[in-house]
Amino acid sequence: MLDLKKVARQIKEEGLYTFIYNEMKEITGKGELSEEEVLYLLNKNPKFLQDYKTLNTQSEISNIQIAYQEIQEDDTPECKKIKQMINKNREELIRLEPYENKPDSMLYAVWIGSAVIFLIFVIHNLVVLYTYWYEKYPFVVYFSYLAVCVLGYLYYRKRIKDHYKNHVKFKNIEEETKNLVKMGKDNGCLKKIYI
Repeated sequence: MLDLKKVARQIKEEGLYTFIYNEMKEITGKGELSEEEVLYLLNKNPKFLQDYKTLNTQSEISNIQIAYQEIQEDDTPECKKIKQMINKNREELIRLEPYENKPDSMLYAVWIGSAVIFLIFVIHNLVVLYTYWYEKYPFVVYFSYLAVCVLGYLYYRKRIKDHYKNHVKFKNIEEETKNLVKMGKDNGCLKKIYI
């Protein structure tokens, strides 16, 4: 939900996006690019737009650039309904923005795997320092390691499933919002669409 003209202007003028702009200049072989050329490259090569979104996410900048729609007294009932839906969807999109991309199973595996290894390390140290369970109840100790691993795997599966469910929800709301914006433009309801 980005205003590509604004994205092109930011890439050209703001220092945060210098590496994207330099890569665009390198591809074209030009010293400087106009906003129209940057916009063309954004449309032609989706990698640049993805780099822009990733950089925003890492910098804690939202990629949801839809403006809040002020509902006026003289708006038609249809316009009011469209604006209310856009505002509602805008809030949902901002809330679900971390799920914009499909789940990265490796990221979850590393994060949860690290927690599992840490828990096994803690259990091992507690058993060694405070008990004689390795000598008397080795089965219990090794079973606790196995239980931590199984619970970690189940939690990993749950996180992937939840992420995917929220990803699908984000994409559905995004598509619905695009349709609402198009309807609002066609009906003349929306004056300012993007921030």
